[in-house]
Amino acid sequence: MQWQRDRHIRWAIIAFLLFGIIALWHQVSYQANLSADRMNAQQASRREWLSQELKHPHMAAHFGNYAYKKPYMLHCFDPGLSIYMGTSVYMEPHRQNDFLFSKSQESDSGIRFGWLSPALVCQLIIPLLIILLSFNTVNGEMKRGTLPLLLSQGMSFRKILFAKTFAVFMLLEIFLTAYLVVIVFAALLFVKANVDVSAALYIWVIYSLYGLCWSMIGISVSSKIKNIGSSLSVLLLIWMFSTILIPRISANVAENLYDVDTNYSFKKQIAEDIEKGLDGHDSKSERAQRIEQSLLAQYKVDSIQKLPFNFEGYIMQQSEEYSSKVYDIHFQKLFDALDHQKTVQAWFALLSPYIAVRNLSMAASNASLESEIDFQRQAEKYRRGFVQDMNNDMMNNSAYGTFFTYRLKADQYSAIHDLQIDNHGLSWSLPHVLVENSLLLLWTLVLLVVLVAMGHKTFYH
Repeated sequence: MQWQRDRHIRWAIIAFLLFGIIALWHQVSYQANLSADRMNAQQASRREWLSQELKHPHMAAHFGNYAYKKPYMLHCFDPGLSIYMGTSVYMEPHRQNDFLFSKSQESDSGIRFGWLSPALVCQLIIPLLIILLSFNTVNGEMKRGTLPLLLSQGMSFRKILFAKTFAVFMLLEIFLTAYLVVIVFAALLFVKANVDVSAALYIWVIYSLYGLCWSMIGISVSSKIKNIGSSLSVLLLIWMFSTILIPRISANVAENLYDVDTNYSFKKQIAEDIEKGLDGHDSKSERAQRIEQSLLAQYKVDSIQKLPFNFEGYIMQQSEEYSSKVYDIHFQKLFDALDHQKTVQAWFALLSPYIAVRNLSMAASNASLESEIDFQRQAEKYRRGFVQDMNNDMMNNSAYGTFFTYRLKADQYSAIHDLQIDNHGLSWSLPHVLVENSLLLLWTLVLLVVLVAMGHKTFYH
């Protein structure tokens, strides 16, 4: 092969391998430290919750809890959106707080070009290496005068194309297989995450198809363009178009079609809907008064002090449920807009296999948009549960007007179970990336047909 004869390409391969090792070390060490920090922080949060002094249930609820994302094995390969979405959330009554401590908040603007990880190496750097290995494979044979010799010995042009494609592909396949095996073992040793064999195999398949696509692109261009310099220039333009230009265009188009509010506007609308009502004509005080009159009529008493439960706890829970309803409506609109944006970008994979592989990789690594939304929903379900338990204790075990004197029992803190975030497997993620799966297969089949069709012609044409 050409890389065996050209020392420049050999040095490029060595540089690529070093870059891959650095990316692996960087990501595994980051995830190992992050996993340990999260585990310690979660345990500390639990200890603080259990050891807080006895106080009023509502004040105990405001003491709050923290939810931390659970480490996942393939985060060592592709951290996905978790770099940008934060790692924890503080849970307390009345509000859904923002996610905290995203890596992008701590980094400079360079992170917009991608987080250094094995996934970045496989998505962006492997295609460049394939270009170096393939840009002069066929036209180089013609320049050296060896292609007519191969044809004269009875080898068809199609076989030559497929043989060279296979040679380039297998070189990358050996690297990819070894790379993923090392990542899995590193995750087991340093991150202490559970093994997900199916997700790791799926990652191997999609990146194998991605490498095969680039191998076929490189061989096709090399066989079509006789000038070696021109074929290299065309392949580099294809790489820039596929990995930089089209993804940026797809993001801009998606944002223009399905715009989302700023964080300030989003929170302002929620606050207004809670205070004034979803229709704008049902204020918080009016809702409380209406609930009070309804309860007085239902229990046939003339004051809230005569109700068989503490009205303060009841009204707090009703207020909590109304604010949760408001949050659900606004968050669902946000999630729908983000899902539409993702779908629009996914269809741009018709022009760029990179987009398909990027989304598939994040889905398999439990670091996709859907995974982040699921974490938010799990944390929110837990928040509502422990706040309701605190309000129910206030409603059922305290008297009206004892806000500053009533205290929880000591065992009530331990009755609130610790939060356990669940990471979903590959079967949960696959339905969310049907478009990307289909388009990656389409790219593979179309390029295979192109290569077969080019094999009918000779290089002389």
